[in-house]
Amino acid sequence: MTVNQQSGQRLFMVCGAIQSKIVFLPPGQCSAANFIANVYEPGLLPFYKELINAGVAKNYNQLTFMEDGSPIHKAQVSNDWRQSINIHKLQWPANSPDLNPIENVWFKMKYMVTNIFNMKTMDELKAAVNSAWEEIPF
Repeated sequence: MTVNQQSGQRLFMVCGAIQSKIVFLPPGQCSAANFIANVYEPGLLPFYKELINAGVAKNYNQLTFMEDGSPIHKAQVSNDWRQSINIHKLQWPANSPDLNPIENVWFKMKYMVTNIFNMKTMDELKAAVNSAWEEIPF
């Protein structure tokens, strides 16, 4: 989810996965390399290790990873990183965000943040995003 000012200027990008914490990437840091360093490595890898330790799978290749169509997710460096550690990514038909369950979450989040919370500062906005995220039942 990307949060913009009324002028259209990007404030930050919000990254989240079902059963994860929210990660905020500020403008200028929304590159695939920063996404790998701030989302995949500290979030995805430990989560996959937890699944393997819990006996859900024997290795990463037995798990299927699902992402939306963000350019960061489709970048070659992201694909190379996932392939280097055998993370299998589910392939999506083109232009089919309605098939991805996280899209419904982003829709609800945007509604909650813009219609329920009254924010005046960047910190209040981030707190509202975190609060909305915590209210969504997964």
